[in-house]
Amino acid sequence: MKTKPGRIFAVGAAAIGALAFAASPASAGTVGADNGGASGKGDFHYASKTYADNIYLELHDRKADGHHVRIRAQSLTPDRVVTNYAWRSVTAGAGTAGTWVTSLKDNRGIWAMRIQVCVFEGDSALGCEVSAWDGNTYY
Repeated sequence: MKTKPGRIFAVGAAAIGALAFAASPASAGTVGADNGGASGKGDFHYASKTYADNIYLELHDRKADGHHVRIRAQSLTPDRVVTNYAWRSVTAGAGTAGTWVTSLKDNRGIWAMRIQVCVFEGDSALGCEVSAWDGNTYY
């Protein structure tokens, strides 16, 4: 059987990509959300099917509108149940930011994680955005 040179390269590249992925000791993913008044980023590191450690949250207040902004992590179980975690707030005004590092455990499993970013007036959300889900590769 005669093999075309392009086919050997494609198979070799796929094998190298699979090897590089398999060599990773842990999984991590980054997501972002922006609703105009607030923008945020979540960096997730999964240690197992039930534990995420070194979760990095970053939040920016982008508008001089007199409102404060909040961010929180949300997880999704394999049964597709959403769990909301504690809000983190930036209240110092436009152009300010906050960062937090946290971890969480859910014995039901953490199938995926995302962030929710909102602009608040007091305890009322005026507008929110969520990021895409970042899948836990232990599943």
